[in-house]
Amino acid sequence: MKLSLLAGAVFLTAGGFLSAQKVEFYHNGEVKKGAIINNDATGKCTRIFPENFKMSFTGKCELTFLNDKNKEETIILKEGEVLNLKILPDKVKEVTKSEIRIEGVQLTARKKQFSEIAIQQEALQNLQSFSLGDVLQQLPGQYVQQFDNTQFKNIVFRTASGPSVTSSGNIPGGDDFGNRAFGVQLMVNDIALSNNENMQSYDSANSSPFAIDFTFSGRGGNLTPGQPNYGVDLREIPTENIESIEVIQGVPDAKYGDLTSGLIKVTTIAKASPLRLDASLREGTYQVGLNKGFKLKNNNALNVSIDYMNSLSDPRTSLVGYDRTNVNFLWSSKSKNGFSNKLSAGFSTNTSKGKRDPDDLDGVIVNVNNKSFSLGNNISYNFNQNGSKPFFRTISVDLGISYSTQLTERRFWLNQGARPYGNSSSDGVYYAPYTPPSYENQAFSDGKPLNIFTDLSVNGSKITASKWVHMYSVGVNFRYGNNFGKGRYGTAGQLTTINASGQGSNGMRDFNYRDNVFANKQYAFYIQDNITKSFANKHILRTNLGLRYDLQNSYSTYSPRVNTSYQMGRFSVRGGLGLTSKAPSLNQIYTAPRYFDFLLGDYRLPGYYSAAIMQTVVTPGDNANLKPSRSWKTEIGVDYRFPFATVNLTAYYNRLFDGFTTESVHKIMDKAKVNVNIVGTEVPTFEIVGTEKFNYLQNRIVNGYSSVDKGLELMASFKKIEALNLVIGFNASYVETSGEKDEGLYKISAPVIKDKDYEYGIYNDSKNKRSMARASFSFDYHLASSGLIIGLRTDHFLSDRTLNGANDIYPIGFIKHDGESQMIPENDRTNPKYQGLFLKPSDEKLSGLYNKTLHNVHLRVTKDFLSGFRLSIYVSNVFNLKAYDERGAVYGNFTSTSFGGNISYRF
Repeated sequence: MKLSLLAGAVFLTAGGFLSAQKVEFYHNGEVKKGAIINNDATGKCTRIFPENFKMSFTGKCELTFLNDKNKEETIILKEGEVLNLKILPDKVKEVTKSEIRIEGVQLTARKKQFSEIAIQQEALQNLQSFSLGDVLQQLPGQYVQQFDNTQFKNIVFRTASGPSVTSSGNIPGGDDFGNRAFGVQLMVNDIALSNNENMQSYDSANSSPFAIDFTFSGRGGNLTPGQPNYGVDLREIPTENIESIEVIQGVPDAKYGDLTSGLIKVTTIAKASPLRLDASLREGTYQVGLNKGFKLKNNNALNVSIDYMNSLSDPRTSLVGYDRTNVNFLWSSKSKNGFSNKLSAGFSTNTSKGKRDPDDLDGVIVNVNNKSFSLGNNISYNFNQNGSKPFFRTISVDLGISYSTQLTERRFWLNQGARPYGNSSSDGVYYAPYTPPSYENQAFSDGKPLNIFTDLSVNGSKITASKWVHMYSVGVNFRYGNNFGKGRYGTAGQLTTINASGQGSNGMRDFNYRDNVFANKQYAFYIQDNITKSFANKHILRTNLGLRYDLQNSYSTYSPRVNTSYQMGRFSVRGGLGLTSKAPSLNQIYTAPRYFDFLLGDYRLPGYYSAAIMQTVVTPGDNANLKPSRSWKTEIGVDYRFPFATVNLTAYYNRLFDGFTTESVHKIMDKAKVNVNIVGTEVPTFEIVGTEKFNYLQNRIVNGYSSVDKGLELMASFKKIEALNLVIGFNASYVETSGEKDEGLYKISAPVIKDKDYEYGIYNDSKNKRSMARASFSFDYHLASSGLIIGLRTDHFLSDRTLNGANDIYPIGFIKHDGESQMIPENDRTNPKYQGLFLKPSDEKLSGLYNKTLHNVHLRVTKDFLSGFRLSIYVSNVFNLKAYDERGAVYGNFTSTSFGGNISYRF
């Protein structure tokens, strides 16, 4: 086995021990650097396991150590003693001219111990990456997306509910995809990034929990800014300074919470590095960046990076665009007394512009302007000094804070005549104002989200007399989220106006976030024990046991989690089971009250008066009783290490429950009866003479969605074929997804033709079912001595089926005009007396790919030059293939041909 770094390689022998590799460790109260020399005595030591370039030796044995003064020392380990080492990259040989060489790097994503998948170093550049979302397209089940940076990017794992990384082909807005995207947690240096405080929507009181807000579609392309309730927009995370990415699609350790779908862990590093200039270009997007690492005194390092990206949906016009600027500082320090610290600070801006077509005077304008500042700090202290063996050997504190300003506006011209609209914020009957006959309709959302995350943990290790190794930790974390923005506001009738008397509609009012939104607080306590046991027959048992307790907005969740594997030489079996939870967002909880406006009368005498008599009914709209959604995650797998490749097969079953969805609520208002007095040219007066019942529907967000994802995942990492300098990778996945609303959440619909007996019909909500099968190969020709990589990536769309079931056209109940609800016995639902409530039937059919397969090929060529230049060329859909489904329609997930390039220079 061989692990590698860009600046030098880490070598492990077949027995798994270091061979003359530079390491750093504490021994007898001193920090020592040098090399562990592999020999027979070293072979008697027990290696616990390497992770993140750390390794531990134990057992009664001796180690030969070559220190940095080139003198040999002998380190004697006593029974039960543990020596923790940090593997250091080899120093780059100083030369008189700039020199870049791609050494034995990891070219593809690799499976780790349980369900983790690691993407390191060169594999980050396997696809042309403008942001984190592009990098993740090489995971199993993902594919190279149609390139468009003017639409937000998020990700879902192990599901067929929608495109894995959203693209211009289709952005789902349903509960199925939304719950999964919302349940992905992104962490940078073990500090959670949060979108829970994003409230940039304009009608969350009446819309679904996963509505798409402030979109733009025009001749210049499509624009979709970052959305509330969909997780972090991955376009905002540049790939500069990323050392590694780890994706956990299965069961995470108990340390990690507020997730139901998966976890993305990003690690950045500060180290001495030459000034590097990067520039990338692809279609209508260009990106430039500067990066420099400084080595400071006393084991300190500072890294500074600046990055700017500009993207147009259509390079031929500037009507639709996205801009991003990032400035990041990363400082790391490690002292001899056991303290280590990593401090990061970042400032970023991003704007989305959807401009009106000059030829379309009535077109929509959308402007989004976001600015954010973040500060993060990771500090740890090692108690294991001077030969002491405390129960807890290290203490770690991770602290992050971020604050943003988010301003979104939508404007378009209206020329529809003066119309009345509701403006009362309380129940009552009143004279309503009118819109101007012609005006610019404006809607704004002004948010100022604040997020604080902190985690405190103590960690230790112990070896029992029977050689069971325990690496344990206990910790607590706290999350705080709030929004201090001005909120939603706009012009007269910013969303709804009423055209004629006797009509009603859901109204809109200004809503101030600072005054009406309360902080979202989450507390958690967790305990974890990672157990390793090496048996005499060289079999190894690894078990990670964890328990997490979450208190999320006064709702408690106990989350047991376990991952285990048993290694028998080349063969391993593994499994995992765990419960996870995701708290609702501020935008789902604090939706503002719901207003229903009913126009009782509209009286106008041109030149003298306009009098609209409006009645408003107010319903509390906030969803304070929303619980966290939860998910049981289960997986089993086998791994086998052939002489030529390592193969991993995983089966999983994930069940989401208490998911967020929309409930249709039947409401009854006491509609006022009014007598209107009209006298000459005076403004009419009115008096209320009675009431009558009036039925209407409103939406509210509830915990009422459940779904199941089950599937298979295959990964194969082949050894490099030295004779051909070729590295091959393969992954494939198959997944089935089904979802439905919980029992009792019915569909309520008015009959197409008004019926004298029934106001509404009640129907079972339709279920959905989807399946997907995809595969991908990577072929990388890697000539290290010439600094050359030629890579081919293939995407294979084997199946992509959506079952559109026949609607249940028969009502299961009805609501009368007086508001009385009545259910219909099952054997009477087809009775012709209910035919006025029968829905129009639809055929059951499959859509997508079910009898054909599609294949796409992408090319990457990377070359390093001794002068310091590095050049990469990317071509998507090399053969310019066109893809159509069974119906003859263009298959939206298939990437069309595009060209891109990246050039970097190290000074």
